Amino acid sequence: MRNRRPQQGVALISVLLITALVTLIISGMLARQRLSVASSANQLQQQQLWQLALSGEAWAREQVRRDLNTDDGKLRVHLGQHWAKSAGEFEIEDGRIRIRLEDLGARFNLDRLRNHNDDLNRARYQRLLAQLGLTPHDPASLPATPGYDHKLQPFADSSDLRRLLALDAAGWQRLQPWVATTANASLNVNTASAELLATLESLDSNIARSLVQQRPANGYKSVQAFLEQPLLQGLQVNGAGLAVSSHNFRATLDVALGERRLRLVSDLRTNSDGQVQVLRRQLVAPDRPLSE
Repeated sequence: MRNRRPQQGVALISVLLITALVTLIISGMLARQRLSVASSANQLQQQQLWQLALSGEAWAREQVRRDLNTDDGKLRVHLGQHWAKSAGEFEIEDGRIRIRLEDLGARFNLDRLRNHNDDLNRARYQRLLAQLGLTPHDPASLPATPGYDHKLQPFADSSDLRRLLALDAAGWQRLQPWVATTANASLNVNTASAELLATLESLDSNIARSLVQQRPANGYKSVQAFLEQPLLQGLQVNGAGLAVSSHNFRATLDVALGERRLRLVSDLRTNSDGQVQVLRRQLVAPDRPLSE
């Protein structure tokens, strides 16, 4: 009887230790379960954002295809067409989708600078840099790998320019909206901004702005029609590297779902069979929330 109390104390301590151990194990299991549930919820929301972005991309492709399959769209691309007027914004439950379409033919094509003999476009690029207040540089100085035909490969993306020592982060931010990599595409005078038109020979910013203001609503029917307009009479503008059509577009899709955001940038290309294919998709960080 005398040893009964110590034995009871040891038993009680053992029970308490076992209870504490079981509690810790259960708490760990519950914590892992909560993390698993939270992770699944995040993955589900991210998947919802992605599917909504792809839906917006499909809508954008249809806008481009709609113009491509008209007689006018087969011959030229201009700002009077459906794609240029159809920037969409759609309300969804607890969210919003915003879609912007852009003709990449309205940007300076960096791939033309891979040709060291293309003095015309190299000079135009330097005039663009001067307008933007950027240090002169030569994108062709970046290393390039020859292709199977022994020609230099095009730039993988305009962001390749960030490797240039002459172009810092702030300079890249200024330049990025004006350049693209679109194989051998020419500058579309029907969609180009005043800043890009001002890179042409003999033009200044005032003439370029007037060209944009007086541009026909349905665009120029040919490069020759552009060159023959009164504002350019007496000026030595070279028609090389210019066009009135384009095959390359960019859709920027901003999706909001609750507090979550996603931005998808899809580069599109029109084909001769009337279809619009997706060349590339990029997820980029949204620079600002969608306005309510």
